[in-house]
This record gives sequence, structure tokens and C-alpha cells, in this order.
Amino acid sequence: MLAVLLAFMNDPALSDLPRQWAQFSRTGALNHISETIDIATGDRGTDAEFRYILRRTKNSLNAVPEIAWADSATCPAVRSVIASMRKIQVPSPAPYGLEDKSTALTLDGTGYSLTAPSSDNMGKLTISSNIGTPLAAWVDTSLKQLEACWRTTAS
Repeated sequence: MLAVLLAFMNDPALSDLPRQWAQFSRTGALNHISETIDIATGDRGTDAEFRYILRRTKNSLNAVPEIAWADSATCPAVRSVIASMRKIQVPSPAPYGLEDKSTALTLDGTGYSLTAPSSDNMGKLTISSNIGTPLAAWVDTSLKQLEACWRTTAS
């Protein structure tokens, strides 16, 4: 078992992507299935348009991670998903104990996260949430839009 784990850890498909700049994910608290999408910028095409490369890593308990690839050159949904990232409503901080407001805790459900550059100069934004949030809606919609794009090999 250890040899199998070490082989996966050294697999280039699971290492950081060159020019990776964002990542989003969805993880089920009860079913332990997670999907992580890494987003990288590829080489510019002949039309001088940025190319995007996406890698999906799907993990489940006691299973080999499934790796799939998509890119903006072969799937228009990639560019649409990335553009829609700008429209996510970002929550504001909610410190405990202030203004007699409490934050609800959800122990099950699905965890969602996004890490991406922010509109601040050289800033980076990381948000995480559970079900029923703008981030959850964006991740679920994005994964649905990308369903037909995934291939087993990178182009």
C-alpha cells in the first residue's frame, strides 16, 4: 500500500501545474468524494488569446485518484467558467460575538473552496463555504458546465 501511495505522490499529473494561478473544489462531508480543479494559463494561441488549462482531480475513499483535463482551445465552457468567477458574491468577515449575530455551523453537507488572484494589487483571495452559498452555486454550476470537457490526457 505504501508503494502505491508513493507512486501517486510522485506522479506528475498530481504535482503543481506550471503557471497555475487558481483552484476550486467541492468535498462531500459524508461521502468523502472530492473534486479539485486546478487552473493554469497555457501558451498563447496564434490569435494571441490566453489559453487556459484545467486539471480535475477526483478522490474518493480507498480509490485511485481520477485525473482529467480540459482546455479553452477545445472547450468554450472553460473560458466562460473562468469569466464567471468575477461575479461570485464574496462574503464579508463575521466575527463571533459582535452585534448579537451568530454564524450557523454546518457539520455535514459539502465544503466548497476557491483560491484565486484578487482585485487588490498583487492580492490573493481564498474563500470557503458550505451548501446554500454563492460560492457553492458557482462551483456546482461550473462543474456542470465543464462535464463534457474532461479528457483523460492533457493536450
